[in-house]
Amino acid sequence: MTSPFRISLETISEYGGVLVRIRLSNGIEGWGEAAPFLSITGETWRTALAILELLKPRVVGRDLSEYGQILDEVERMIPGNTSAKAALDIAMHDALAKHAHLPLNAMLGKAASQLETTQTVGLENVEETVKQTKALREQDATRIKIKIGGKPETDVKRIGAVRETLGNDFSITVDANQGYTVRQAIHALRKLERYEIDYCEQPVHYRDLEGLAEVHRNSAIPIMADESVHSPQDALEVVRRNAADMVNIKLMKSAGIRGASRIAAIAEAAGLPCMVGCMIETKVAVAAGCHFATSHSIVKYADLDGFTSLKVDPVRGGVDLKGSKETLAEGTGLALTVDEALLHKILA
Repeated sequence: MTSPFRISLETISEYGGVLVRIRLSNGIEGWGEAAPFLSITGETWRTALAILELLKPRVVGRDLSEYGQILDEVERMIPGNTSAKAALDIAMHDALAKHAHLPLNAMLGKAASQLETTQTVGLENVEETVKQTKALREQDATRIKIKIGGKPETDVKRIGAVRETLGNDFSITVDANQGYTVRQAIHALRKLERYEIDYCEQPVHYRDLEGLAEVHRNSAIPIMADESVHSPQDALEVVRRNAADMVNIKLMKSAGIRGASRIAAIAEAAGLPCMVGCMIETKVAVAAGCHFATSHSIVKYADLDGFTSLKVDPVRGGVDLKGSKETLAEGTGLALTVDEALLHKILA
């Protein structure tokens, strides 16, 4: 990675993931990616690779028109391991869309070529937070996410310094990644109200839905559930408890596009706007997230900048990010290629 990336859960200094290629008998290829995050999906690249090797016999030789049945079998066979399943799901969807001669988002029901995404500043000290935010503003970013979840008073100083230095003519969202207690979250969010915060992601522990609901009741800043929602069942529970205003859908949490679509349907029925987010990912998974986001009307926000943290991305095409504007490449499926020579050089 270009530099270590710190959030309340851990500090990440290198990316480890798995790229998956499905090749059809007619020569069409579909690409997918497992981008595990140990403290969120409970996986590493090694476990994802092992699961994918285990699943090969369930996939090779099958008719792609049976992709739903294949994914059902995978779900019954192996609990959890959502990023490994996402890789398989994304590769199948890429191949299906190419077979249909359509961009993936068009196959999903609605084609759009551009979206607006946040770019992210990690959990840094006051000076570094201002420095990194200023650099993103100089690159024309208009939507910036700042990680919080350290000491509440320090976090308030960090956001205050950003506003005082750079003004109010851009959007700020904050993400605590479960870093606060309920009491700390309510205290910090009340102090952050003056700084025009669009929303706060996952202020408390992902299992503490009662606490999340309490923060939601006591915060003027909208609350977004992230790590609390991995599955449609999780989304239903957030709705039932009135625990959040919004939901963050990530393909790596939801086991891919099919699971993400089910979460989006529940959120839409409940009137909860969604964001599509990402882990640290190459353009394979980010492009898949962009196609999903642009094909679902309940998705109002995006946080799809994961590939910008990589020193080298072996993927060509897919998406192009300038400031906060993310443009999907023209073509069928995910509209990308993987530079395998560069990939092998990286791995050498």
